[in-house]
Amino acid sequence: MRCLISGLLFCLLFAHPALGRDWLDSDADGVPDLKDACAETNTGHAVDASGCARTVLTGELCLNTLTGDLYPAYCTQLSSTAVKFDFAKSDLLSSQRQVLERVSLWLSKVPVRLLLIGHTDSVGSERFNKTLSLSRANSVKRVLVNEFNFSTTRFDVKGVGYQQPIADNKSRRGRALNRRVEFFVIF
Repeated sequence: MRCLISGLLFCLLFAHPALGRDWLDSDADGVPDLKDACAETNTGHAVDASGCARTVLTGELCLNTLTGDLYPAYCTQLSSTAVKFDFAKSDLLSSQRQVLERVSLWLSKVPVRLLLIGHTDSVGSERFNKTLSLSRANSVKRVLVNEFNFSTTRFDVKGVGYQQPIADNKSRRGRALNRRVEFFVIF
């Protein structure tokens, strides 16, 4: 009986590669990449159901500035704060709520302005992706203003389409990582 069950599982996972890819867990945190809001969690960190480290709401963030420095100045490593999106969508995923809560907590303690830069993968025309990336940045701003009660003057938005990928657009995982909004401190 065990051999039969093992054989069936083997066939399901390896005879149908699409099924196996759906359960790919690149950072080995126990949350499949398709559902992982923090897809690059360091090995050994305890994570919640969305794949983010449980200590995520400490209130400390280290963000890039437009000059390429980290803010605050004592930071040595960039915080993982990108908001991720589904293919060709600008609606915020519920799995990304924790990222926005973390940014909100930090913003309530640090009086800075942020530039929200929207990005896409390389699928589609340049014009479509430019519009989509700007729509993603505006979606993040809208939530920070309407749900977290920040002033609209705290945020600028920009869409850059697929011009600044952080991963290879030839792979499904790479395209997923490129569909994001990033936060930059404005002085």
